[in-house]
Amino acid sequence: MSSRLYKVWRKLVAVALFGAVALPLNTTAHHQPAIARAGVLVIAYMDESKVVLVDGASYKTLATLESGKNPHEVRVSPDKRRAYVAAGKTITAVDLKNRKVKASFDLGTYSAHDIRVSRDGKLLWAACAGAQTILELDAETGKILNAYKTEQQGSWFVEITPDERKFYTPNLEGKSVSVIDRATGKVKVIPFKDPVYGIDITPDGKQVWVSGGDLGVIDTSTDEVVDRVKASEAETGRIRVTSDGKKVVVALSKKLAVFDAKTRRLITETELSSSPKVLTLSGDNRRAFLTNPEDNSVSVVDIVAGKQLTTFQTGKKPDGIGWAN
Repeated sequence: MSSRLYKVWRKLVAVALFGAVALPLNTTAHHQPAIARAGVLVIAYMDESKVVLVDGASYKTLATLESGKNPHEVRVSPDKRRAYVAAGKTITAVDLKNRKVKASFDLGTYSAHDIRVSRDGKLLWAACAGAQTILELDAETGKILNAYKTEQQGSWFVEITPDERKFYTPNLEGKSVSVIDRATGKVKVIPFKDPVYGIDITPDGKQVWVSGGDLGVIDTSTDEVVDRVKASEAETGRIRVTSDGKKVVVALSKKLAVFDAKTRRLITETELSSSPKVLTLSGDNRRAFLTNPEDNSVSVVDIVAGKQLTTFQTGKKPDGIGWAN
């Protein structure tokens, strides 16, 4: 194949994979298909009121978009077509394919910190701690459809079961987890001795893991705490369960701990160069990405090898982070 034809072929492959090519065909352009397969990070810059799309392999910024003021959590829809950014009284909807803001939803008197997206992408659920409320919204229009009370202080985050029948909210100031029946709005409060912070649910929907002090494991069939897992530090941060349900990844003050979800034993603990806040996982469950607000950076960890791979610089105060394949 001639040099000219080879370049044309590479360009056609790149366009087929991820749309228009932003870079010219030069010494770096031939890497573009691999970068597209690597995925995209969606990161909220709290002190800049922006959301950025970052290449998941080169860590170069692909797009910078305006969000609501002081954005926090980011959630990518199951079909990977949109990302939603909770920013107080607004939720910003981002079109990931076209790399632009699709819509901005005004929440009125409510202020959202965390967000989840339904399996079909038609609904959003937003945690509004100040109002002790979980909002249910139309993902296309932003219209508020329902409001569920958590009956506890500090409901900063929300998780929902795969069948979308129950919400779980870790209540930081309330030192509890609220379990909310979506059909009836009935609330069960599970008390904890420590403030409860991070939350995630296993893909089979059978267990909810929460962080704050010891890691708590809740059986969703009974909504009772069935185990407490100690970490090497007294306080535990954000938590994510891998998409295959095999591992639980937990941010500590300057470490990243990985537990076996079945045996609940520590697998690896990786020293970090910065103090992390929010974390997300790559689609292949190999890498963790952690925002470091105080250092304006993101750390990348190989959770299989238990090794920090790199840290790349960001805008001011990176907070929420999500991954889209």
